[in-house]
Amino acid sequence: MYACCSTVTLEQDLNKKMHIWMLQTIAFALTSLVLSWAESIEYYGEICDNACPCEEKDSILTVSCENRGIISLFEISPPRFPVYHLLLSGNLLNRLYPNQFVNYTGASILHLGSNDIQDIETGAFHGLRGLRRLHLNNNKLELLRDDTFLGLESLEYLQVDYNYISVIEPNAFSKLHLLQVLILNDNLLSSLPNNLFRFVPLTHLDLRGNRLKLLPYVGLLQHMDKVVELQLEENPWNCSCELIALKDWLDSISYSALVGDVVCETPFRLHGRDLDEVSKQELCPRRLISDYEMRPQTPLSTTGYFHTTPASVNSVATSSSAVYKSPLKPPKGTRQPNRTRVRPTSRLPSKDLGYSNYGPSIAYQTKSPVPLECPTACTCNLQISDLGLNVNCQERKIESISELQPKPYNPKKMYLTENYIALVRRADFVDATGLDLLHLGNNRISVIQDRAFGDLTNLRRLYLNGNRIERLSPELFYGLQSLQYLFLQYNVIREIEAGTFEPVPNLQLLFLNNNLLRSLPGNIFSGLSLYRLSLRSNHFSYLPVSGVLDQLKSLLQIDLHENPWDCTCDVVGMKLWLEQLNTGVLVDQVICESPKKFAQSDMRAVRAELLCPDYSDIVVSTPTPSPGQLPARTTPSSSTVHLNGTAAAGGSAPAGGAGGGSSSVPLSVLILSLLLVFIMSVFVAAGLFVLVMKRRKKGQGDHASANNSDVSSFNMQYSVYSGGHHHPHHHPHLQQHPPHRGGGGGGGG
Repeated sequence: MYACCSTVTLEQDLNKKMHIWMLQTIAFALTSLVLSWAESIEYYGEICDNACPCEEKDSILTVSCENRGIISLFEISPPRFPVYHLLLSGNLLNRLYPNQFVNYTGASILHLGSNDIQDIETGAFHGLRGLRRLHLNNNKLELLRDDTFLGLESLEYLQVDYNYISVIEPNAFSKLHLLQVLILNDNLLSSLPNNLFRFVPLTHLDLRGNRLKLLPYVGLLQHMDKVVELQLEENPWNCSCELIALKDWLDSISYSALVGDVVCETPFRLHGRDLDEVSKQELCPRRLISDYEMRPQTPLSTTGYFHTTPASVNSVATSSSAVYKSPLKPPKGTRQPNRTRVRPTSRLPSKDLGYSNYGPSIAYQTKSPVPLECPTACTCNLQISDLGLNVNCQERKIESISELQPKPYNPKKMYLTENYIALVRRADFVDATGLDLLHLGNNRISVIQDRAFGDLTNLRRLYLNGNRIERLSPELFYGLQSLQYLFLQYNVIREIEAGTFEPVPNLQLLFLNNNLLRSLPGNIFSGLSLYRLSLRSNHFSYLPVSGVLDQLKSLLQIDLHENPWDCTCDVVGMKLWLEQLNTGVLVDQVICESPKKFAQSDMRAVRAELLCPDYSDIVVSTPTPSPGQLPARTTPSSSTVHLNGTAAAGGSAPAGGAGGGSSSVPLSVLILSLLLVFIMSVFVAAGLFVLVMKRRKKGQGDHASANNSDVSSFNMQYSVYSGGHHHPHHHPHLQQHPPHRGGGGGGGG
């Protein structure tokens, strides 16, 4: 009986201990989770607790405080992280007060779009010394003062579209010496102050959808010599004598810099005409046209994206400079596309025609020339110039293109930027065969199904910038035979397959900057006539001439900055290729990262023999643009440059150089040939000398004399050979020539 009771007691003790152990384990796990959570909160700061979700990626913290009903910045606290992106879009902020961001020193991107901001007080941005991008779109700003952007000396990107800005004071941007992208579309600007962009290195400027009628050269256009892309659509241009300066200036820059059309609003006889198609005589029929023309002068700058030659306007043209206007606009590759909204000054139909979500252009139409079906999540308008439907779906939280209902009938332009699209399907654009522009920038696209753009045979501009694309293949661009502009910057592209760009034979502009590329496949640009190429901010250490650089024969601009260039023998061919480019074609410098002795040096400034002491046999051929391309620019002449400094005009380099063509004799072969001739000459001279000596002593018949003659001959021969040490010849061996990398002869040193 005692044994039985003892057994029961033991079982109870074991069960009790088991329960205690389990409770301790659970308590320990919960404690660990709580501590881990507490450490995370402590690490990122209180803002990442209940206020806003935070995500760390690539050593950057993204703090998403969007649509949180935040009325004041005092409701949140700064994140505790070295570098972060702060997203405050869609809140209820109505004013920015001084020093509100003084503790946000780690912010590199700040989104304040879609709030209710009406004023920015002086000093509001103090503390944001590291801020590179500022978004103030979709607010209620009416004025940009001289001191609005104080403290933002590092700013590179400023988006202030969809506000009510009618006045910009003269020095509003004077301290923004790094500003490259300025987005001002869809405001109420009728003028811009003189010298507004004098100290601003703008490459992208967007002024669509404002009230601009005229655009003076003096004080405005003359400071826009670094322009990469501009847009002037949806402004009421007054096509009169005063617009001749703008027409001349647009003709002086690269024709591909202007995206979109400059369409005349007035006078009535020119209404709806493209400025490019209107002659100067039509603009100014009864006046002296020369009084309004630009006159050629020395270029203001040769360091911009385009090596333009802006000209001075005659003093008579200053009469129009009282109306300050600006015609440039940001490239869609790095900017947000405009979302067409009904502006306060738009002309709407006198009665409701059922087009409540269409832009102001619909008011000009008495009868719709195309079916007006607009997705409910978007706004649409008809472009007067081409009667094409523009569909604008920017920042609408769209996750799939198939969500757009009703589907627009054959749109001309579609803006789908700043949404949540992750996948582009084959069926997304089957009914959009007339599409001219498709903007999918700044989404989350990581997958594009093969031939997804196969029906877009008329597409000329495609924007895929700011997504998560990792790889490019020929199937991705299948069907895009009309494509001219392709923006792929700010993705995570690591690989480009051979033949990727074969389906786009008309491609002229290609932006691949800010990706993860280390190399390019051979013949990747074969068959293309690229005018502008950006490979900036990738992981290239060298680029071969043969099969890559030698195919870029029409270049007007190439950007290779911010790559880890390895300045050794491999880059000698590339260096010589760069040196042959016309002034202004190369954007910025090509800075060596290694070896250490050349770090931070411009590759072009380092002599080839220092880069590669044993170099030889390297021949590089310059790109040879066809004479008819872009007459505003000087086309480089064809020449062949050898490492030893000799040049042969005309013709191309051999296979080891940049292009195939007529052959040239390598330096080492020439040296070996000369050496062989010299040695043979020595032997012949020695033989002749011995023969002469023998004839002189032929009369002496005794054996001893003959022996002495032989010895004398031997000594003479020896003296001839021993004299060679006074004239040493050092010739590089062919084996000292470093091997070419990949298919790129000339790319290796």
